[in-house]
Amino acid sequence: MNNAIQKLYDELQEDLVFYAESGAPPASRLGSALISIRSILIRLKVLVLSEDFAGEEAEINFFKNEKPLFVTEQLYLTEYATISLGKPTLNDELLVTYYTEELRRIQLFINRFGFLYHCYKLEASDLDRVLFLRDAEPSGLLLPENPDSDPNFSTSGGYLWAKFRAYERLQQWLIDEIGSLSALPNKTKQIKDEDNSLALKWTGGVVNLVELAYGLWLTGQFNNGDASITQIISWLEVNLNVKIGRAHRRWETIAARKRLSLTRFLEQMVQAIRRRLDDELSR
Repeated sequence: MNNAIQKLYDELQEDLVFYAESGAPPASRLGSALISIRSILIRLKVLVLSEDFAGEEAEINFFKNEKPLFVTEQLYLTEYATISLGKPTLNDELLVTYYTEELRRIQLFINRFGFLYHCYKLEASDLDRVLFLRDAEPSGLLLPENPDSDPNFSTSGGYLWAKFRAYERLQQWLIDEIGSLSALPNKTKQIKDEDNSLALKWTGGVVNLVELAYGLWLTGQFNNGDASITQIISWLEVNLNVKIGRAHRRWETIAARKRLSLTRFLEQMVQAIRRRLDDELSR
């Protein structure tokens, strides 16, 4: 069963990368990703209900460590969409305030279940048989309502562990966004004040810019090859008025591509240049 679960998770990650890189409108990408997650969760459920676990330890491992990986993706994308759709667009100061409030909301949830979050962070096993066995009765423990009501495919702690994972990812994303918003305006203002006619804003996919940045870094195009990828990313953020965030996260997205070429954007550039040259030479 473990191999089958891993294959389903790998398929899910491949789907998520594909939709993120598809170029479709954000709402369409999100909808497709959530449909894919729900479909794979159904297949995971069929797999689990068609085979017996080898024992209690296998059952605990599934509901504590394996199923939450799938549910985390669903919770993260849903929360990310909700936050993104509700964000103010008037100015960066309001947006920082908005993101800060979202961070506070997440922290309040974690504080509410502080004892169990402590167990989660320590990877403690004392309560495993209470939280991650399907026939267990966790009396006396404060737990959130579990939207998955099927007692054969859910446990009292599995949903909470997935939510902890999702909220940690959201916290990091919000912190990165706040950091970018706090650092970017003053730098870009100086560039625009010098010559507003030269101000350019990157409107393509951020992952495409990261692909380009790594190409420039790996071929040593800045400072005789002495510039770091972090310096290049920061320079692009300032000069192109774009928020990239953590470069290594974007690099992991590129490296995880399976349906798409690993260097899709660079190959598109090569093809576009060749078409232009062919057109000019044929005149």
